[in-house]
Amino acid sequence: MNTVQRIAKNTGILFSAQIIACILGFFYSIYMARYLGPVGFGVLSFAIALILIFGVLGDLGLSTLLTRELSKDKSLEKKFIGNFLPIKIILSILTYSLLVLFVNLLGYSHQTLNIVYIIGLSMVANGFSQLFYGLFQSYEKMEYQSITLLINNMLIFLGVIYGISHGFNVSWFAFIYFIASLAVLIFSLTIFIWKYDSFNLEFHFSYWKKSLILALPLSILLIFSVIASRVDTILLELLKGSTAVGYYSASYRILDSLMYIPTLYTGAIFPVLSNFHVSSKESLIILYEKSFKYLFIISLPIAAAITILAQHIILILYQNSYYQSILCLQILIWSIPFLFLMSMFGTMFVSIKKAYIMVKITLFSMIFNITLNLIFIPTYSYIGAAILTVLTGILGCLISFYYLSQFIYEIRIKRIVLKPILSTIIVSLLLLLVHINFFLLIVIATILYLGLIMVFKTFTKDDYDIFIKLVPNFIKIYLIKMYNFYILIF
Repeated sequence: MNTVQRIAKNTGILFSAQIIACILGFFYSIYMARYLGPVGFGVLSFAIALILIFGVLGDLGLSTLLTRELSKDKSLEKKFIGNFLPIKIILSILTYSLLVLFVNLLGYSHQTLNIVYIIGLSMVANGFSQLFYGLFQSYEKMEYQSITLLINNMLIFLGVIYGISHGFNVSWFAFIYFIASLAVLIFSLTIFIWKYDSFNLEFHFSYWKKSLILALPLSILLIFSVIASRVDTILLELLKGSTAVGYYSASYRILDSLMYIPTLYTGAIFPVLSNFHVSSKESLIILYEKSFKYLFIISLPIAAAITILAQHIILILYQNSYYQSILCLQILIWSIPFLFLMSMFGTMFVSIKKAYIMVKITLFSMIFNITLNLIFIPTYSYIGAAILTVLTGILGCLISFYYLSQFIYEIRIKRIVLKPILSTIIVSLLLLLVHINFFLLIVIATILYLGLIMVFKTFTKDDYDIFIKLVPNFIKIYLIKMYNFYILIF
């Protein structure tokens, strides 16, 4: 299987599962938001944002290190897993203890503390699952991670429906996150024991030290990245309360769903990029430029369409109680093009072993975000937080592009962006001027955009050659994988 086919399989399998998982995630988020209201949903969203920040401390970049190193040498599998699991146990205990100490020092209500404690347990389970994800990713076995996505979202969805039908309070919904995380961990561990070599726990402290030092740039990068992206939620809770967090989180949840697109793509190309860094500089440049192009083509019309249709989207999804989220969404959505590209830029830095550059960028972005949020949130609340999210994305994107232009290749942006921008402007005019059924309008706008992309010859012959290789092989590979999974289960 060649490189293009492998990327197609990994991206396609993950994307297929993610479509289902994303639909389920949308529904359970909407149902929770409607049922709990801005205050209850705000408390839950605050707890989730908090454990995302603390959760990075429970991994410290070890999962990413595992993927990067095993992609090059599979013989290290036993040594990595045997040593990394004890480290993860220690890190999990320390992280959960720090989480408990943090929320108690800030003096939150008894209900908020309970929610954080419960959600914190899911953080511990997810931390161990990430280690197995790293292993699966290094072997380019994305189908296993796809199944965990489905398990997680299906269990949360069913738990939300059950909780709403029985009138449970917000604690129940926090508990569901823990149950889903635990189920995912059990599944991942089962697949690992079944499909991969056995191992013994190893306590080679010198190797632990060496691994943690190697993972240090990756861990710092993750810590700064998560803080930069989630600190606004924490500061909103501290400065403006749970209601503001609820309005902001309702809009941010839409961004989170969209971010699965670059996450899936970059997850699939990461092992390939790591290999290209060693074996083929030319292939690395081509994949870098193509990734920039595809992510921009996808993200720009999404941002424009959601800006225009924000009122319809918020009222359809969350109803009138979240009317204040409309303007927030219209602003926040413009971070999407920059977040899509930043996801790819970050993957590039790690794959070429320049993670320390990304550490500097994310540190600067984090300081920028925290400083200005402290200034603007007291006055402008969640609207100020939304504006600063966009500005932080722009800043990080510009700095990352500058450095990658020095280390890899300077992409000719004008050649890539003009045609998608023109196509997006035309489609935006359609959305503004035509008043028909909302869902029919979305379908027409999508078809028009794709048509304009083709008419303007946005894709080159190389792009079409890639598509021709991708589609038939992906369909064949996908059907084989699904058949094998069916046999495996039944």
